[in-house]
Amino acid sequence: MSWNILPKCNDITFSKTLCRISWKPGSGEFVAVPIEKEVRLYARDTWELVQTLTDDQIKEVVSIAAFSPCGNFLAAACIDGLMLVWSINSSKCIERQKHEKGFTVCNLVWNPKGNNELAYTDVQGQVGTLEDVIPNDCQPQSAAVGAASDLFADDDEDFMLTAAAQAAAGDGDDSNDDMDFSAQKKRLQALLHDDDSMDTAAADGFTNLPGAVEELAVPAARLPPQTALQSAFQPGSTPELSHRFMVWNSVGVVRAYNTEEENSIDIEFHDTATHHAMHISNHLELTLADISAEAVLLAGEGDSTDTESTTAASKLVCMHFSSWDSNKEWTVAMPTGEVIKAACLGIGWASVVTDHCNVRVFTIGGLQREVFSIPGPVVSMAAHSDQLMIVYHSGAGVPGDQCLGVTLIHLNKRKTMILDGTRLPVSPRTKLTWLGFSAEGTPMTLDSGGVVRMLNKSFSNVWCQVANLKSHTKGKSDNYWVVGVTENPSHIRCILCKGKAYPATLPQPIVTLLPFELPLCEMSTEKGVLEEQYWKSKLLSGHFGFWKSLGLEFDENEQLAAINTQQEALIKLFALSCRADREFRAEEICDSFMSTEQAMQLAIKYASRMKHMSLANRLNELARKKMEQESEDEEEREEPEEDFRVALEAGHNHSSTEWSSSSGKAEPGKQTSNWGDNEDDDENIEEDDQETVESPLLTVNTKKVDTPARFLLSSGGTKNPFKIASQPSPKKNASKGASVFDSIQKPTLKESVWKGASSLDQKRHQIRKKKNSSQTTLTANMKRQTENTENSEGKQQDAVTKRITGLSLWQQEHKEEHEAEHPEMDEAEIIKFGIQTYRKLPENERNEWNTRASISQAPDAAAAANAEDVDKKRKRDTTNDDIAEESADGTQKKKKPLSTNANTRLSNFVFKKQ
Repeated sequence: MSWNILPKCNDITFSKTLCRISWKPGSGEFVAVPIEKEVRLYARDTWELVQTLTDDQIKEVVSIAAFSPCGNFLAAACIDGLMLVWSINSSKCIERQKHEKGFTVCNLVWNPKGNNELAYTDVQGQVGTLEDVIPNDCQPQSAAVGAASDLFADDDEDFMLTAAAQAAAGDGDDSNDDMDFSAQKKRLQALLHDDDSMDTAAADGFTNLPGAVEELAVPAARLPPQTALQSAFQPGSTPELSHRFMVWNSVGVVRAYNTEEENSIDIEFHDTATHHAMHISNHLELTLADISAEAVLLAGEGDSTDTESTTAASKLVCMHFSSWDSNKEWTVAMPTGEVIKAACLGIGWASVVTDHCNVRVFTIGGLQREVFSIPGPVVSMAAHSDQLMIVYHSGAGVPGDQCLGVTLIHLNKRKTMILDGTRLPVSPRTKLTWLGFSAEGTPMTLDSGGVVRMLNKSFSNVWCQVANLKSHTKGKSDNYWVVGVTENPSHIRCILCKGKAYPATLPQPIVTLLPFELPLCEMSTEKGVLEEQYWKSKLLSGHFGFWKSLGLEFDENEQLAAINTQQEALIKLFALSCRADREFRAEEICDSFMSTEQAMQLAIKYASRMKHMSLANRLNELARKKMEQESEDEEEREEPEEDFRVALEAGHNHSSTEWSSSSGKAEPGKQTSNWGDNEDDDENIEEDDQETVESPLLTVNTKKVDTPARFLLSSGGTKNPFKIASQPSPKKNASKGASVFDSIQKPTLKESVWKGASSLDQKRHQIRKKKNSSQTTLTANMKRQTENTENSEGKQQDAVTKRITGLSLWQQEHKEEHEAEHPEMDEAEIIKFGIQTYRKLPENERNEWNTRASISQAPDAAAAANAEDVDKKRKRDTTNDDIAEESADGTQKKKKPLSTNANTRLSNFVFKKQ
């Protein structure tokens, strides 16, 4: 039964009354409801109005009602701070008190040990008490009786009074009267509160009372209070009010309006390119929703009391707007008695959980898929791509805490189970308030304490705290309502709710971006900041490995950027440890965290410049061991693959024939004629086998690995063994890698016919060469002169380029000093920094450096001049040298005429002899 006793309101903060009702203690036969300027009492059995309590001094709406522990009095409070107390028996107001500042009273509590004291709180957070609120003439006579007397029935009270009268009517001898009623009362109360006092009471003669009962009922053992189980909720939704959010996620927003004028649902997408906004009627009383880039999923609990009607069954409605056909909506009714408690959407599928702990999976087109059960009542569920995450109650937790279990499944072809009923961590005495995935597909949770946790898949699937939203709020009653999480860039999208836990639908809430903050120690120090930078980058880049395991494509530059960020933080931590003389810590950083050779070399170089030679030597040895270990791991991963020609020969006859020598399996390092005979490739392969890996600080010889024959193909491609070359040319070392058929030359008809013509062409070619022999000699001489001229000019140009300046000389002497002061700079930045520093020097100092450079350059200039003279002599000797050249037809060319000086000397010699 329901009454329209209060005006409707879409937000509790705008309501004029709290409407705190109260049941009569003990029997619960009456309920007090504050309505307008009065309090009404209704009977529990018939729900009829029994009594109305009001007063002339009430000017504002009554907000709170509270029964006294005895049930004979009722206290109430108004929004203007007026507090009143009525007597239920006489319906009269026996006490009136006004708040001294006129603040609204938000709660009233009676003192459980007596009916004469009342405590209250106001909206400003102040607490006060009202004493002697019940006059003495209005207090009941049985008010002084202790709480233990209520445990006895009326017959037990008559028994106690009869026993007391018999004791008073005794022989009157005080010496023989050992009955002490006060002591017996204390023993009775101790007996009721302590089970072990039964023997004590019997030993004291309590059971020897006249007419006493032989056995007393022992109260049941006290159990710890049980924590109420958290009810199921939809992530990104608000409580069921007239205006509420059914879901708000990274795709869009679904709002529900349930008023007397309309009952509808508005669907809005953040990206209008996905789909246009929609407005639908909510005639099915749908209360759950989820939205994705493919569809909108809606669900309703239906009428669980009506088990016979099919129209009252819980229903699932899917609006598949990305479908290519015209029928874009389908509806499924749950079995009789099952009510949908949670729903979610993935890529190509949808899923719901019912109150029977059944998980039902559907395709996006409406086909039923897997149906399985979870071991407890569902709390919430979320989906992303192929991942389905379900949180449920796995048992009773410690007092005040929830005991939640989580299951994470990949609904792909393999149906992989990632988390199977593991315990979901939440903060003490809090509840789960949000469940979802980041944009990259990492599971995330949020509890009412403001703690955001993320599943670390790279560290044994444990939950790690990545943020505390309460640290960003100003007031204790302020909260952040999460709508989405992104790892790259790292931020949490949420809405600030001041003084409440949920945002209002109107006006449109503003989304705030909050950063990730790992709960590390000493975050105010440089060491703590660098450690937080490294671990946050490592934690938020774990999704790359997850994507790679699923075979998904991603930008490798983003992964490299994350690795560079981590290595940069480690280098700074290493430098900080060296400056603090923490060499063991510096070695730990290199051994446990540094994963790249470049970072290790920078660490060794920095340690050497900071004069930590023992550390540099240990790091050098550590780097050598790491490289050797990597080479061994690579050899283990590289398994030789079987040659495919072996598989082809498996079904053939292997008897010895004249063809078997050429069709056998090729030896490692050699090829058959079918795969080419490029000797240059063979030489390159032999050189590669002896190649070494060198670094500026390390040199490790790699072991020779036998390469299968099929990897020794030339870069030009495979050679067709059936192609006939037009003019085959003999190769050097033809036997190496060549077939036996290449040495066989069989004359053909075409070759014998054109043999005479070929010899005639050769003679004509020789005649042409004789005519052009002189031109060839002249051209060769001109070519030599041109080459010698170019060489001399090149040497002069090299001598000019090697000129030393004052800037270069100054940089050479100060380079090591700059690198020690700025270890984070690379070589280009060091040079740039040196140029800027040199320009800031005084002019006289720069002139001094230029003078020193010119002085140091003088010997080099002399050496260059000598080299030029030597080149001229060589050129002269080359020009005067006579070389006899033989032409292609075997004739000898005429020698060059000697120079004039040589002819003169010879003639003088001849004449002297004569």
